[in-house]
Amino acid sequence: MTMTTPTLLSTKVLQPAQRSRLLAAGFSVQSYNAVVAEPLRFDMPAAPFKGIFTSQNAVAAFLSHEHLSTALPMLEGVYCVGERSAQKLRKKGIVVLAVADSAMALKELLFSTAKGLKEVVSEQDKVPMYYFCGNLHLPTLPEAFAAAKLPLNIRIVYETNGVEKAFDRPFEALFFYSPSGVAAFTNKNKIGDAFVVAIGPTTAQAVAEHTKQYAVAKKPSFAHMLSALRAHYPKKDKC
Repeated sequence: MTMTTPTLLSTKVLQPAQRSRLLAAGFSVQSYNAVVAEPLRFDMPAAPFKGIFTSQNAVAAFLSHEHLSTALPMLEGVYCVGERSAQKLRKKGIVVLAVADSAMALKELLFSTAKGLKEVVSEQDKVPMYYFCGNLHLPTLPEAFAAAKLPLNIRIVYETNGVEKAFDRPFEALFFYSPSGVAAFTNKNKIGDAFVVAIGPTTAQAVAEHTKQYAVAKKPSFAHMLSALRAHYPKKDKC
């Protein structure tokens, strides 16, 4: 009996090294960008501030702002989601106060402990907090600040647009990186019997509306998504 090579579709274009690891693991690979982020014009704060970032797209939009050099001396530190975002911010000399794996985890870090809440409150007394995000940002952090009766300045710095693309074949595995990516893919396609790996719990919630066959990466990175895939294909020990 001839074994068919399983095909994995990544809803984000893969880097050559990432593709190579999947090929070496025995998968045929396709990838495309299910969503595109369009930077928007926005006003930088004109006085000392602190920031929150929950996506790499927000970090990219912020760092590409024409008045970044003027804003950086006034930026007293940031909270962010994802180590890759933190690395990009640190390279610009920005102080990263804390890093979490998701917006929910960041909320827990800031508001679920007396120490965290005390720090947020004391910071609000000194400088305002700005949330740099996309038009489809989750209400997790704004609601947490509102519940704590703390002000949060929201800056929409990019717009997320889904890329609707119909595929003429099913896939054995799918990688999803955001709820909007899930929405864009399922608007023209069905997940069917594919095994899905979600980059985080928020994306997994969107996936769960379409299938029960999914796993969630322990941390929001390709390496951890690959680990989740390996768990589903235990014989693929070269992952």
